[in-house]
Amino acid sequence: MHSAPRSQAFHRVFLLPFMLLLMMMFALSGCGDKEPAQRKAFIDFLQSRILDKPALAVPQLTEAQKKQFGDYTQDYAIITGFHHQMNIELDSSLVPVFAGMNGVNSVSNLLEQRDDLKKMADSSEKWKEKIVLLKTQADTRHAALKQPDDLKKIYDQAYEKTIVKPTQITEQVFDLLPQVLNLIVAKADFIKNQGKNVTITGNRLQFANQKQLDKYNAIQQQLVPLNAQLMQLSRQMQQMVR
Repeated sequence: MHSAPRSQAFHRVFLLPFMLLLMMMFALSGCGDKEPAQRKAFIDFLQSRILDKPALAVPQLTEAQKKQFGDYTQDYAIITGFHHQMNIELDSSLVPVFAGMNGVNSVSNLLEQRDDLKKMADSSEKWKEKIVLLKTQADTRHAALKQPDDLKKIYDQAYEKTIVKPTQITEQVFDLLPQVLNLIVAKADFIKNQGKNVTITGNRLQFANQKQLDKYNAIQQQLVPLNAQLMQLSRQMQQMVR
């Protein structure tokens, strides 16, 4: 069996790694070429599905969109992850609180639920801390992003709409909630402490003297506007975080 000439053998040994190197370069070049298309697709998505919508929407990505956006799916995960955790916190805190408050439809209900409302009032003072922590974590991830200028401009606007503004509304709700709940509890305590000096008929109260009525009205005058503000903010929040 004859061996290949020395020059031909050298040529084959040299050619093989050279061709592999070329293939790797073409492969890397192909990956790099995808980024502008991925970025454009992601920008279009943020503009059409979030910024152009009058109401807040945070749609989940389909598998096709994940492939289309490439690594930018991780940028979007900051937004979806925040909303997922936000909804968990609100479902465990505000949902039972508002259910309890809505259940107070008579004076007798108010007196019966007084202790539960007090527990909610005490717990609600700590709920804002969890929302602040979620926002801080999202801000840290947002600040670490390295985005081209055209994407950064659109993404920052989407971040403002989907994370910054909902957090501001939610923090206002959690600032007001303890005040409202404590005033409701104060009203229940005041009624209970009057004993026989107050007559309860359904949702109507009749006090024995004007001084008692004035004290009750003073509580109501604080509670009514704060409760109205709380209900307005909670409606805004529900629209912004779902």
